[in-house]
Amino acid sequence: MSSSRDRVLHFRGSPYEIGLAAGRTLGATLGQTIDCYIGGREYACDMAKLHQGALPWLRSLPKRFQEELEGMAEGAGLPLQRLAEWSYVEECEPKGCSAAAGLFDGRAWIARNNDSFVPELWGYASIREVEGRIPTITFSMEGDVFAPTGINRDRLWLHYNFLAAWDEPEPARPHMPGYVFLTEALEVCRSLGDVEALLHEIHRDGGMMLFAVDGKTNEFAIFECLCARHFRRDPSEGRIVGTNHFSACEDLLLGDDEGSASSLSRFRRMESLVRNLATAPAPPDLPAGLIQILADDEIERRGPGLVTVYANAACPGTGEIWYTFGGYPAASRGDWQKLDWPWPDR
Repeated sequence: MSSSRDRVLHFRGSPYEIGLAAGRTLGATLGQTIDCYIGGREYACDMAKLHQGALPWLRSLPKRFQEELEGMAEGAGLPLQRLAEWSYVEECEPKGCSAAAGLFDGRAWIARNNDSFVPELWGYASIREVEGRIPTITFSMEGDVFAPTGINRDRLWLHYNFLAAWDEPEPARPHMPGYVFLTEALEVCRSLGDVEALLHEIHRDGGMMLFAVDGKTNEFAIFECLCARHFRRDPSEGRIVGTNHFSACEDLLLGDDEGSASSLSRFRRMESLVRNLATAPAPPDLPAGLIQILADDEIERRGPGLVTVYANAACPGTGEIWYTFGGYPAASRGDWQKLDWPWPDR
């Protein structure tokens, strides 16, 4: 078994300095990752739209992210256009995911499957300490600036699942994709209240189901987001589950890319298994009990198409984070290892 340290990058400095260091560290490997990831999705993407739209899209992002990508392009010797396409390709097609949070022995735990494409590229963690912002750990591909999962030094955990949306962001409001929003939120938010305030301030380019866990207070909730509106769903009996359909409002029943049947089936199975774990007579064995749920035959995605590319089980309050550093389908066959918390308690 390889060490998790082989798959963890740690950078400090300004956004440009972090990007430059990451680009120099990864070098040609970064270009190979981008080519493989985009090449693996050409069958489902409008490549003309990708090439034409990527750089204008990049220039619409907050300056902090533009600067990191510019530094990364220089450090790796790659065209900025190609790095923009790597991030922009996420706008081309939906994905699925399954997750649950619950209170176990007074502590909030989170369990999460990230379902995506080209599974061999995932299973990396990045620690960023951006000047003037909250340090973060994010989980994605090697060197990825944006991520669908992460935690910050204030023990605020965020991850999101795909949700369909039919509305548009308000023209006068700033807006960004869910993965950009999540990365921004981790660097500026310290509580669920901060996250909700940011959702009011910044709209989204599409839908997302945003899980939020505050390890300082063991408070957790799901924000089910359209582009311009969001709905908060709080736990019931100390538990909450989400897949790829709206649950907060009965009239919002859009499903995932395979239709609502897939999302509802995974939701019901996970809800049942989490309830059984929480109500069992004996104290649950964690994280093993949560990992077993993520690896369930009816929850884990095993392709063809969508695959569970990585999985997490974590207790933000204690800083205990288990993650699959490679291997797929990740929950059942991944290289589960515990990630060392990088910041001493204050």
